[in-house]
Amino acid sequence: MRKIYLRRVSGVTHGESTRMVRPDDFASDIIAAVDAAAQIEDFGRYLPLCVDWRAERLRYSRWEDASPLSDAPFLYQRQRRQAAMLADIPFERLPELGQAEGMTPTFIFSIGRCGSTLLSRMLAAVGEQAVSEPDALTNIALVDNAEQGRQAAEAGELIVRSCVEALRRACGPSPVIKLRAVCNLAAAAFVRALPNARYVFMFRGREDWVRSYSRAFGDSAAELEALLRQSAQAFQHLRAAGAEPELVWYEDLLADPAAALRRILPHRADLAAFEAPLAEALRADAQQGSILARSTLAARPVADGIVEEFEDLWRQSRPEGLLREAGLARLL
Repeated sequence: MRKIYLRRVSGVTHGESTRMVRPDDFASDIIAAVDAAAQIEDFGRYLPLCVDWRAERLRYSRWEDASPLSDAPFLYQRQRRQAAMLADIPFERLPELGQAEGMTPTFIFSIGRCGSTLLSRMLAAVGEQAVSEPDALTNIALVDNAEQGRQAAEAGELIVRSCVEALRRACGPSPVIKLRAVCNLAAAAFVRALPNARYVFMFRGREDWVRSYSRAFGDSAAELEALLRQSAQAFQHLRAAGAEPELVWYEDLLADPAAALRRILPHRADLAAFEAPLAEALRADAQQGSILARSTLAARPVADGIVEEFEDLWRQSRPEGLLREAGLARLL
């Protein structure tokens, strides 16, 4: 059985970037090789950071912050920025750490730029243990080459379960995990890994969504058309797989946040007691402290003509039958 490597970080690149975390983002040295994670001091503070496909290891980083995980607008950015100690665990040893037995996480899928970060902050405001965008899960959806794609297909379910298990100590048995939009491409792996999990899927009206994406990330109309189409297909896949995803529209979340939360948290009878914290979550910038804060994006332009170009592409490609069947007629 291969050893677990403990590493000390000497340098980090892309600290403030929205780029997906990769092993090469860190300069580090191996300082120990151990036979069990329990031999690593404070291993309970380590969280999955990213997948090292070449070495077939899941890389963990030690959480150095005194604040809870739910305080981070984007977990991947906080982890990358503060990384000091890493633990590289071979895939074959991950089952030793547990595989999310008895856990019932909620996964929030979305098209991005649609209030999913706001929703995670609202859930945290009512006492749910919400975690935003752990990139070890992004790694199974966004791969750099065909070989990584093959590995992700084989190990994706193992990685999903291992990542959820790692949140047990900090978040309890029912964490809420908000995913990056690209994770829609791997929706099937999540359902296979944890069929009893709860699923939420967020959408937004097309034109405002395109403007927001263009301002934040500079994506082209063609990229956005593909993302929206693939997201609708992922939502329908979750429905067909029996996952019963709860559909939430950004516009509805803003119009009646309490109603949206009641649908997402049907087991909670005490939501009325959180009126003040919810109001504060709605007033605050959910992405404050990141490079996607409102104050930063306000100065960025929307690409000329991108809405019209997107609409032309969408009219040609939109899967009308699927959208109607899946309850996504607002996207027509």
